[in-house]
Amino acid sequence: MINESEFNPADIKWIKSVTRDKGMAWAYLDVNVGDTFPLNFSKNPKWYPTNYLKAKPGEIIALFQTLVPTSEHKLRWYVTHLVSPVDESIEKENSGSHPYTRLVSVVAVNKTPTLIDAQEWSFYKCNRGQICDIKTVEKRNKIEISVLQKQHFIWDLFENTDSSLKNSILDLNTTKFDVEDYVAKEGRERTILKLHRFKERDSKVIKRAKEKAKREGRLHCEICLFNFEKQYPILGKDFIECHHKQPISEGGIRETRVGDLAIVCSNCHRMLHRKHLQGNYPTIGDLQNIISKKMI
Repeated sequence: MINESEFNPADIKWIKSVTRDKGMAWAYLDVNVGDTFPLNFSKNPKWYPTNYLKAKPGEIIALFQTLVPTSEHKLRWYVTHLVSPVDESIEKENSGSHPYTRLVSVVAVNKTPTLIDAQEWSFYKCNRGQICDIKTVEKRNKIEISVLQKQHFIWDLFENTDSSLKNSILDLNTTKFDVEDYVAKEGRERTILKLHRFKERDSKVIKRAKEKAKREGRLHCEICLFNFEKQYPILGKDFIECHHKQPISEGGIRETRVGDLAIVCSNCHRMLHRKHLQGNYPTIGDLQNIISKKMI
């Protein structure tokens, strides 16, 4: 029986082509499963906004890329991502050729994309940057196959799929938040933070990690040593945050133990989730080194 609260092949409703540097480079391959990123759309007014909003939160858009044709003049198609919209909002980020964006969550990604057999499958009808119905993917030689067979074909191209993200996204869109959560341009960052919070919220291991730290007298940030109770008597009693030493966006579904969590303050936690200029997240040791150097 299909679990409706988890992603499955039948959730692949849409397909969209993406490109970077006119097909000379991969697009969006710097993201990981569980990450959110702004998916760009063309400024063509004929498609906006009805096409951009076709996919709803909880539905999957398969992203494929077409690299520059080889000397043999054969198109090279690669399905690289399965993504789902986080909400139903559109933003305009710039004045370039693809200025509009929708925030999407990465359900699966192929870091080493597999070449689609162009002798067997055709993506011609969905090669215009629009969100197209998955029906537009065709089997060659006019072989009639069901939509579900097409969905399974796309789904099976991915090895690392986080099916549990569907429940997080649906929760995000059905749970009521304070009106403050929807103020002005901060909406995107708040959405990312809320999605991250939903991914962690049901983990009892976080509570146990805090209880263990309290018993051992180390309910303070292990990076900067900040202690909420000392700084905010009564109000800060027993307050601290936990950080997954391996980001929950990496590796899909896995078991998490108390030892996999770091006890950190809110400031250090935010810094741990801020990428370096090189594109990597800092580790606990990285931040400890920064602070120790500052104190010398």
